[in-house]
Amino acid sequence: MTGASVLKDMVPSQCICPPGAQRYMFSSPTSQRRRPGRQLGLTPSALLGQLFPGIDRSRPSLRARQEFTRLLQEGSTDVRQIDELLDILIDSKEPFREKQLGGGPWQVVYTRGPLLWQGFTVLGNSFFKKKLAPRSNAPSQEYNPVDRSVINRASILGGVAVEASGRYTPVGQTKIMPVDVQADIQGGQLQWNGKAIKLPIRGSGSVSVAYLDDSLRVLRSATGIAVQVRQDVLQAIMS
Repeated sequence: MTGASVLKDMVPSQCICPPGAQRYMFSSPTSQRRRPGRQLGLTPSALLGQLFPGIDRSRPSLRARQEFTRLLQEGSTDVRQIDELLDILIDSKEPFREKQLGGGPWQVVYTRGPLLWQGFTVLGNSFFKKKLAPRSNAPSQEYNPVDRSVINRASILGGVAVEASGRYTPVGQTKIMPVDVQADIQGGQLQWNGKAIKLPIRGSGSVSVAYLDDSLRVLRSATGIAVQVRQDVLQAIMS
């Protein structure tokens, strides 16, 4: 197993890859299917009002975030409702504040589209897509805005985990989301049974930050979407 085959680009567009695999995060064409709200041509505010009659629509992204948090606490399996809320967040075009990328590891709680990492977890592909809930073996990602470092972690099999680290750089316009982020991976390690084995990992890739606040973010590529929650906040939500 070579470093290149284990991990091509440890970022949401191209990440942890075993032999023969090409991508880690968004590996196959998916799910850019149109949602009912888009088919009707509704604005995010109007769509939120349709989903939840009587709700205050003055700040659709805030309300969508609150509702998403509630569904997360409940471990919701209502994929359509979850996806509608994500569409509202993605369409909100909030200001981008890079410092909000920080705060320690952020854990994946939901994905839209078949992601290769799910095949390496105990639960597998189908269940993780259908349930909004944290898992003990879910991938995590850690950005540090101070030095613009990035660390990606994922469990492969049981107690085996892979970590890749490098640097990231926002590219293009950085005022309003979505904002593209380029990551250059410079090294990694395989962790097992209390030991760490260095991996000669090199690579680069990009992802779009579609929505970001101080505890929730939505990352997007051409083939899929991943929702991440800051790990300490997630623990508080689920306690």
